[in-house]
Amino acid sequence: MTTASSPTPKPLDPAVFLLAAIAAITAMRLGVAGASLLSGDEAYYWLWSRRLQLSYFDHPGMMAWGMAASNWVFGDSELAVRLPTVISGAVVSWLVFDAARTAFDDAWTGLLAALWLNATILFGAASVTATPDAPLLVFWTTALWAMIRLLKSGHPIWIYALGAALGLGFISKYTMVLIAPGVLAVFVLFPQGRVWLRSRHFYLAIALALACTAPVLLWNLMNDWMSFKKQLAHSFDTPVTSPLKSLATFLATQIGVMTPLLLGFVLWGMGWALWRGWRSKRPEWFLLGATSAPVLIFFIKHSLGGLVQPHWSGPAYLGATMAAVGGFRLAARRPWLRRLFLAAPILGGVMVVAVYVQMASAILPIPGKADPLGRLGGWDKVAEAVDAQRRLHPDAFVFVQKHELSGILSYYLPDHPKVFLTGSAGIPRIPSYDARDVDGLKGRNGLFVSRASHRGVEDAGRFFDRMTLVGSLDRAWGGRVIDHYEIWLGEGYRQGTFKELEQ
Repeated sequence: MTTASSPTPKPLDPAVFLLAAIAAITAMRLGVAGASLLSGDEAYYWLWSRRLQLSYFDHPGMMAWGMAASNWVFGDSELAVRLPTVISGAVVSWLVFDAARTAFDDAWTGLLAALWLNATILFGAASVTATPDAPLLVFWTTALWAMIRLLKSGHPIWIYALGAALGLGFISKYTMVLIAPGVLAVFVLFPQGRVWLRSRHFYLAIALALACTAPVLLWNLMNDWMSFKKQLAHSFDTPVTSPLKSLATFLATQIGVMTPLLLGFVLWGMGWALWRGWRSKRPEWFLLGATSAPVLIFFIKHSLGGLVQPHWSGPAYLGATMAAVGGFRLAARRPWLRRLFLAAPILGGVMVVAVYVQMASAILPIPGKADPLGRLGGWDKVAEAVDAQRRLHPDAFVFVQKHELSGILSYYLPDHPKVFLTGSAGIPRIPSYDARDVDGLKGRNGLFVSRASHRGVEDAGRFFDRMTLVGSLDRAWGGRVIDHYEIWLGEGYRQGTFKELEQ
């Protein structure tokens, strides 16, 4: 008597598993994105989306254009503001998967690389907060993906995808220029790259990249190269009193945002990709190191001359994560290292979930001043207090000293009014108003909103007949006081304070 054998179960498809993971992670991020208030930077970028331009004073316009489209479809909600960012996180996850799968000829390497990236606080935060880093990471990853496919297949379509990604990345954030030396090194150092230097496709792809940068170039041409000058000064002309302290702060933040174990592996991955890629004549591996290690070194050096925000180095970890996972899976390692390899994304994932919980609820008992997420709390209450004073003084305009607060008040005040910034006549610094709006303020009263500071009140008071304190409140986060704000009534504005940038 024979018995029917049970069917052999099909092996798990890594691509299917990743799609399910991306769907679950994206759902969680949508919930977090809609549950928390905007930060000052996010609200400032929202101002850009209200008056679209080819580019902007601080950054190029890609993020503002995407935000404007989302707001047009879904309205002005926190979720709508952040929706392009959440979508960007899902796109980057898939591109990392396919790039690593192609580079190492192994779908499991691609799956693990994508999961590792999502287990970092750096990428987790970049996928729920609206900043120019979101589209930057998309096009940086697209450039790596296209370059790897070009090297592996030799099909010219990929060099055009690379050119488009480089150009579109540049009109997302200027940091995109830092990928160029690593990409060019692969073209020069490896036969698979040099063959393209003799092809018309290489130069047509460069032309495509330059064409994609046209909005930024044209805007800067029309505005005395203002944005380029600002970024260059910010990168190279910002001395600090204690360079070593600045360096130590940057390195400490990298441990925090990458999570400790994952950072150790990705640093190893940078070195492994450069060494093994060169020794094994594998340009796709070398690419991962050449577009990560030099970028991180640049920001380490930059930290000696000025403050470097933790997320600025984010693109460096894209190739490094792929290299760390792929390299470790290829290399024979001791059992204790394998255990750390498995533990690293688990620890990182737990930390990311904790950040999301705190972002959505402020439930964790972290001291207010020590909680970086405190920048998300209490803005609705500040706006309510300002709106109450606007009702008492209906002819008064609102003005502030910080561009972030300009965005916050404009977003959370019911009618989204223009909120004027001292030292600025509006465009190009603040795109929600211009010099004509400023000219109409003469003789009117103004409500000055600021963190408690006698210096700020004195500076603003020079352009008014009288300044009177009319309100004050604490900005709180999870019941913990973060800042103290004051509202001053300035009577009889005399022109001057909003035109200093033009002069």
